[in-house]
Amino acid sequence: MVFREFTDNQSKFFIDTIQIYDAYKDAFEKNRAYRGGMHWKKSKNKEYLFRTRDRYGNGKSLGPRSDKTEKILAEFQKNKQEVTQYFSSLKNRLKEQSRFCKAVKIQRVPRVVTTLLRLFEQQNILGRNLMVIGTNALYAYEAAAGVFLEQAIMATSDMDILWDTRPKLVLVSVEEPRKTDFMDILRKADKSFEIMGKKSYRAVNKDGYMIDLLKTVPTNVFANEKRQMGGVGDLEAVEVMSLQWLLSSPKFFQTVIGDDGFPALMVVPDPRAFSLHKLWLSKQEDRDPMKRRRDQHQGMTAAKVIFNYLTQYKFTQSELRMFPADIVEQARTSIKNIQMPSDFD
Repeated sequence: MVFREFTDNQSKFFIDTIQIYDAYKDAFEKNRAYRGGMHWKKSKNKEYLFRTRDRYGNGKSLGPRSDKTEKILAEFQKNKQEVTQYFSSLKNRLKEQSRFCKAVKIQRVPRVVTTLLRLFEQQNILGRNLMVIGTNALYAYEAAAGVFLEQAIMATSDMDILWDTRPKLVLVSVEEPRKTDFMDILRKADKSFEIMGKKSYRAVNKDGYMIDLLKTVPTNVFANEKRQMGGVGDLEAVEVMSLQWLLSSPKFFQTVIGDDGFPALMVVPDPRAFSLHKLWLSKQEDRDPMKRRRDQHQGMTAAKVIFNYLTQYKFTQSELRMFPADIVEQARTSIKNIQMPSDFD
């Protein structure tokens, strides 16, 4: 494979976009802290300063009217106005930057994927409870390397999401005072998402794009781990044995650009883990032959990206200890025709 590297102009706009997006995310959190409002509320012939948290009027009293509470209200109104203006300014900058991203042709990731990534991050579950695995992870590796991979190897009509059940999961609606389901998040990205069949791990939208929710098999065979993030009727994760290797690998964080020009943070497995897992899948005789060939191609491609661009990632046994030694040795055999760096021991 010959990699097509970013031009200097493409690199410039990509870096600029990441910087603007980082500022936007910081402003988003500050703006969210000021959602709702603050006003005087009369009760028993006294005025109390009341802080609302949502559009339904839920909130709490901050005390009776006094010099102290009047100062609190004045500071809140001043700070909210400043934060809102700053957030609005960054939103407009991102809109403008999205046009530049499309103009220099660095928009790559399907819009539904980047939309979901932003929603996951806003829920504080991206990287903590969820990460992207499978073909879409290649978008993160190519972005980090500053190259474009062949479109054929990137093409996919589904998004594989690995759910880490170890950290406590709290899905809370931003706007409504109730818990939300995983399907609620999917439908916020695209209201046409529906679960495929009963007790399914897969949702599909009107365009045929599928979201698969996966989890590892419990290490304790007697454990009865939950498979739904939300309540009854939510998507049910399917358990896959080999995903434990990806879950145990270091996480890889990379901003990517959606096909609408807007950025999103993508969290994926360590690129070495991705490569080894794909190469292992390519050797499984019970797997569909076409998928095995694709696994082989993707695993080799990830290895080449590492050897040529992400050279800080060393293929050492100590750093790949989450994989059985024989799988690491199989990978060594598979990539023996690549010019091997000295650190692959």
